[in-house]
Amino acid sequence: MAPPKFGDLGKAGSSLLNDDFKYDGKCEVKTKLENGVAIKSTFTRNEKDGSIGAVLELKKKVSVLDVTARMDHKGAATLVAEHNTLIPNLNLKGEGALNGSSVKISADYKHDAIMTCASLDPIKSVIAVNSCVGVVKDVNVGCTTSYAYGKGKWTTPAISAQYQGPNYQLAANVENLGEKIGVTYHQTVNKEVNVAISIGQAGGDSKNLNMALGTSYKIDKDSSVKGKVDSAGILSALYVQKIRPQMTLKVSGQVNTTKLSADNAHKIGVALLMATRSVSSPSARGRNARARGDSVAGSGLSVCGGGGGRREQAFCRYLAG
Repeated sequence: MAPPKFGDLGKAGSSLLNDDFKYDGKCEVKTKLENGVAIKSTFTRNEKDGSIGAVLELKKKVSVLDVTARMDHKGAATLVAEHNTLIPNLNLKGEGALNGSSVKISADYKHDAIMTCASLDPIKSVIAVNSCVGVVKDVNVGCTTSYAYGKGKWTTPAISAQYQGPNYQLAANVENLGEKIGVTYHQTVNKEVNVAISIGQAGGDSKNLNMALGTSYKIDKDSSVKGKVDSAGILSALYVQKIRPQMTLKVSGQVNTTKLSADNAHKIGVALLMATRSVSSPSARGRNARARGDSVAGSGLSVCGGGGGRREQAFCRYLAG
């Protein structure tokens, strides 16, 4: 099994402590058309200024490429194309803004002993390289750096290591030659309970030491809760409920225990995620109706032979060919 990407080292702990603790209002709808186009519409409300945002995303397999197109409410559009069949275990990706403001080309190669990722940004004249190497069975070590060929400068490398135990994960990372150090530990207590703790220090100053402790509990197959507290006195909580098989509600809250009576010191966020079944196009619905012997009436379908008059039956026979 290939090692994880550099950014995924210590992911179990960082995901428990950070994922879904968001306080913007959000509504996300996913659906898929019969022609293979996957559509995702996301609407957000910024918790700071109340501004409304929207993103439309379309995905489709085009020949050997996986193509994704995105457009936000400001009209900014991006196009992403991925190809992963040219060479086994190699994934090529190109993405760019349609107005030409950004372009990025990347390649990821995975092997049982190594995961290597490289990217080129011709607009910023930057080449970035990061790799994650499995040193021994349960240990992965990764390093990342970048080279700005327009300026002829290398960035200081960052190093991460992860040890995967039977039911726990320990990860550590060092940035900027030790100026920033972080350690994350994740423990699976049982099928329902997980705990995680992170400790970080920046600038070599004990005053810049930060800690966070979190836990998650799976109530049942449709609901779960998470909680977190950090060294700044911030209490965070999350409740996730699957309302229906294709609808999930997430409610998050944050309390600043050092400013209990202050205005705008506390936060709450609500996200509604919906996925619909495949939606057929009008032409496809017409073909399906004729195949079943249905008649098209307005925006709905009425079954032929269901007690209609002679005109309705004649119309159905006409549609059926």
